[in-house]
Amino acid sequence: MIVFWFELSVLLAGFAAAVLLFWRIPDLPRAKTNASIKVSVIIPARNEAKTLPLLLADLKAQSFPPHEIIVVNDASEDDTEAVARSFGVRVISPGDKPENWVGKCWACQAGAKAAAGDSFVFLDADVRLSPDGLRRIAGAHAAHGTISVQPWHTTQRCYESCALVFNLVHIGAIGSALPRPVNFGMFGPVIAISRADYAAIGGHETVKTAVVEDMALAGILRGANIPFRVFVGDADVAYRMYPGGFAELWLGFVKNLATGAAKTPVWLFLLVTLFLASLASAALHLAISLFTGHSLVWLYGTCYLLWVAALSVLGRRIGRFHPLAFVFYPAPLSVFLAVFLQSLAIRLFRGKVKWKGRAIELER
Repeated sequence: MIVFWFELSVLLAGFAAAVLLFWRIPDLPRAKTNASIKVSVIIPARNEAKTLPLLLADLKAQSFPPHEIIVVNDASEDDTEAVARSFGVRVISPGDKPENWVGKCWACQAGAKAAAGDSFVFLDADVRLSPDGLRRIAGAHAAHGTISVQPWHTTQRCYESCALVFNLVHIGAIGSALPRPVNFGMFGPVIAISRADYAAIGGHETVKTAVVEDMALAGILRGANIPFRVFVGDADVAYRMYPGGFAELWLGFVKNLATGAAKTPVWLFLLVTLFLASLASAALHLAISLFTGHSLVWLYGTCYLLWVAALSVLGRRIGRFHPLAFVFYPAPLSVFLAVFLQSLAIRLFRGKVKWKGRAIELER
């Protein structure tokens, strides 16, 4: 009986944690700026020959055209530079990164140094923008200062829906959707910051060793008392992560997961843990009850269905995932847990992850 009440308390605590973690997902405002600010779009790109044409075509069709578009070719081993030049944008190649720099930080810093705009919008190469996408980003930036946006996650192949739990955990773990948002992190794919604020924090050089540079930048901004806001995008600001296959998705999240978790405040980490534990408990106990014919199968079945419904609602707020990812959520949950354990082991034992041709050591 004690075990039952413990299991039930975990299930209920997980539902309560989810209510708090996703109380109000911060949607990107729909107000569109008419401001005359000069926006420099900076795209750090390493081996992005396949994804870059989509973003550059989007940027050429903006209702709020940027002052300039800078692609920073981060020692790519494919046709990234040639593809970028074919669109007539400015391309810079800062050369091989110094040994103590992470590649993305090196590229972002080089792009900002070359930029002439009043504000910088850093975009990952896999971001997609509708014709009003940049106008909405610039409008939110003009209204709120430094911002970052988690793009709306589009998927095409079944394995990509494994990112469902990762995306939800990221939003929950930075505290952006709490009843009183605290914003302990940012979203790396889209960051808009004024030249003055960027200079005040020392740019990406202050986080040059950070694999998870968005979390590190958020910490620097908080330390400098520079306010920032985070938002979740929609069809106007979207992306498709890891289209290269399941292995790419796996390594991409291994690179970030344990390091990001280590930067999460303990109380917020506990809320996320309760959320995940309840998800796992409902699925596990339903399976056991069905196998053993336990009389409480109705209870665990109800909890499971409630989680399916909750994930369906939350998932549709942050992206387009296959419906089966919600019905059979233990699959993406299992991928998340396995990736977290591998990421944690690599971090603890000072291992490395090979990403885009580079061996990356995770932060301790």
